[in-house]
Amino acid sequence: MFTWKNVTIQRKARRCDPMKAILPAALILLTIACGGVKTVKIDFHLPVLQSGDFSDAYFRQGWDQLQKGDTNAAYKFFQLSEVRLDKKQAAFGYVFLARKKYSAASAQFTQALETNPENLQAQMGMASIHEFEGDNAAAFQIYGKLLAWAQDDAWIKLRYEYIQSSATQKHLLEAEQAKNIDKAKYIRALEQAAWFSPDMTAITLQIADHYYGENEWQRSLPFYEAVLEKDAHNEVVLLKLAAIYEKKGKFDMALITLDRLLAIKPGDPVLESEKKRIRDSFQDMNLPEKFKRIFFKTEINREELAALIGYYFEPFIKMDRAPEIITDIDGSFAREYIIKTCTSGIMGTRPDHTFDRFSTPDRATFAVTLNSLINYLGKNSYTLRFTPAAARMASADLSPLHKNYDTIAFLVNAQILPLDAENNFNPTHPVSPADVINALKKILNNIGN
Repeated sequence: MFTWKNVTIQRKARRCDPMKAILPAALILLTIACGGVKTVKIDFHLPVLQSGDFSDAYFRQGWDQLQKGDTNAAYKFFQLSEVRLDKKQAAFGYVFLARKKYSAASAQFTQALETNPENLQAQMGMASIHEFEGDNAAAFQIYGKLLAWAQDDAWIKLRYEYIQSSATQKHLLEAEQAKNIDKAKYIRALEQAAWFSPDMTAITLQIADHYYGENEWQRSLPFYEAVLEKDAHNEVVLLKLAAIYEKKGKFDMALITLDRLLAIKPGDPVLESEKKRIRDSFQDMNLPEKFKRIFFKTEINREELAALIGYYFEPFIKMDRAPEIITDIDGSFAREYIIKTCTSGIMGTRPDHTFDRFSTPDRATFAVTLNSLINYLGKNSYTLRFTPAAARMASADLSPLHKNYDTIAFLVNAQILPLDAENNFNPTHPVSPADVINALKKILNNIGN
């Protein structure tokens, strides 16, 4: 079910003479009744809005006319409507989509998403445009995110699974045809199949092992990481990842990987020895001492969270406007990262311009920060691929009335944040460095994929 999300745009309330509101609508309807109006065929899925989505009579009438194919009347009604800006922009997008004006429709949907990145109708409109233009990969990416937001929407699920199934079969057939003829083409086809069906870990592992065997460790890395997302206790993959991270000088990730191995085999003398050796290499890295200490803590504060986001997403977070004024971060080792994450809107400050860097964020607050990071990347033209859970995942300890319920449900169903063994989200629990880094890596690994 679609719902319009709140955005920070308000319109000044004003009194309206009922007759003034009725007359323009009556004139439009009279024009329609007189005939001569050319309608278009709606050959795409037009979202069925619920009663709560109609903020005024003009918008309702516009949507009714659009469903009938009368784009001229729909456009006029939408112009008269006083609905929220992103809703109006998305509605105009569907008018142009019905007219096959894909560039104009795309521009309207893009504006709607700039106003409100969580506008589901605008996202669905963009997916329809991509399908019309034959770019099923781009449509698939959008449907993946939509399905994580709206697991119960049958149409989104149908489109996602149709593209996934047909594309996977196509690339597996290409791989089979090239198997004993062209090894490079065979691997490329497998990569495409794995991209559309990441749950097929046997294929992903085959690709990773191929590159690892060719000493192309950097190319094998994302595939091993993808396998680990589906098979978190695969010791062979964990050992290979630890070795690759060390070869690439990513001692932070090597440490986290060894910790995961030690959770499986606690006290293992070989693993303990490896961890000590990697820890010594990590300590030699040219990083602030306070930053290094994050990796050996059990929970983090806001200062450390900003440092981790800024460190891992440094190439993606730009200072394109005046820096946020923050009054309590002088002397912080993460000062520049705090300014960047706050100026970009990924993290926030209090009304008195303090950051409160030593307070401990809980998992619910961390979810909001992750969603802001995802929205920031989307606004800056970074495309992310989301892999929705096969079946809807609902937290047993989170009420739908929780203020961040929708955001948390999205991140859980997008498989970015996990539930525990009892299906609890634990919204008030503190966040560990491993929790943060694992979630950030999942987002990072799917930028531009």
